Amino acid sequence: MGDPHTPDPAFAEAVLPPSRRRLLLRLWAACTLLLAVRAFAHGMLTANVRPSLGALPTVIDINRASVAELQALPGIGPTRAEAIVLHRVRHGPFSDVDGLLLVDGIGDDTVASLRSCAVAVGPHEPK
Repeated sequence: MGDPHTPDPAFAEAVLPPSRRRLLLRLWAACTLLLAVRAFAHGMLTANVRPSLGALPTVIDINRASVAELQALPGIGPTRAEAIVLHRVRHGPFSDVDGLLLVDGIGDDTVASLRSCAVAVGPHEPK
């Protein structure tokens, strides 16, 4: 066997000179980039056309919801969600969504925005 760094004469004819290899590598990189951009753009452009399988509007029961579930409501962050649960524990279940006005940090505007996505169903009855 010969030196591994010495090319085989039959293989040497098939090897491209460095300038051609760089040219082919750049051409390959440009084609790959073009195809990647095209695939990404196609996905982005058709994303709005396909029907959404995403979230459906949900109504949350403020008497049964956890702190995390209450945070899904508009205008309710972690502090307000904790205040709702604390008020519920101390004073019992809410009779309606307007009962949220008794919770510290919740005003008329917040309650008005919650009317379409929150309800006050009676407390959970054990079976």
